[in-house]
Amino acid sequence: MELRIEHLTKKYGEKVALRDFTYTFTPGIYGILGANGAGKSTLMNLITDNVKRTEGQILWDGTDILKLGKSFRGKLGYMPQQQGMYNDFSARAFLRYMAQIKEIPKKQADEQIEQLLDVVNLREDAHKKVGSFSGGMRQRVLLAQALLGDPKILILDEPTAGLDPRERLRLRQYISDLAQDRIVFLTTHIVSDIESIAGDVLLMKQGELVRHGAPEVLIASCGGKDLEDVYMAYLGVD
Repeated sequence: MELRIEHLTKKYGEKVALRDFTYTFTPGIYGILGANGAGKSTLMNLITDNVKRTEGQILWDGTDILKLGKSFRGKLGYMPQQQGMYNDFSARAFLRYMAQIKEIPKKQADEQIEQLLDVVNLREDAHKKVGSFSGGMRQRVLLAQALLGDPKILILDEPTAGLDPRERLRLRQYISDLAQDRIVFLTTHIVSDIESIAGDVLLMKQGELVRHGAPEVLIASCGGKDLEDVYMAYLGVD
């Protein structure tokens, strides 16, 4: 299982949002760090084919995703930042609704939903309205919907934003457990999340990949104590 990106560039008129990005992803957790406008969202939108590339290739096991079309999109799971949810839906009903949108056959969807409710520890609360849930519980519902269809590529946008420390730790563990046979992208401004669970960190600035490596390698490279020091060393000054 390999997602290889070669010389990927995205321009909006004269503005370059992503410049000559090349990287090979295999199963594991990848933390994407950068300020607003660094190219993080552009990269994710190109991988999901929500925007059209200007140059370059995105290859899934050697085949360009444009040739794979719908079969590739079925391998994607996306957990948006605080997606609007139907507060009057129960957690189970919301997941059934999302499964319909993803065109997952009902019998298969029902089986997956029950399994996923166990994965995110929400089975006992599955009948309750989402509107009554805490922030952490709502995030776990969003994680479960991202996992519908058993995606091989999981994109998590600020998954722990707004959570208290205990809920953040619990969600980190769920994410870590999921990465055994998936490529997981974690985009967040909470550097400690990435430091604790990402096997590889990509630092982006002004549309370019400026540094990458394991957290401990990056920390050693700048003589810092943690990823906050890495961020300031490589990204903190324009």
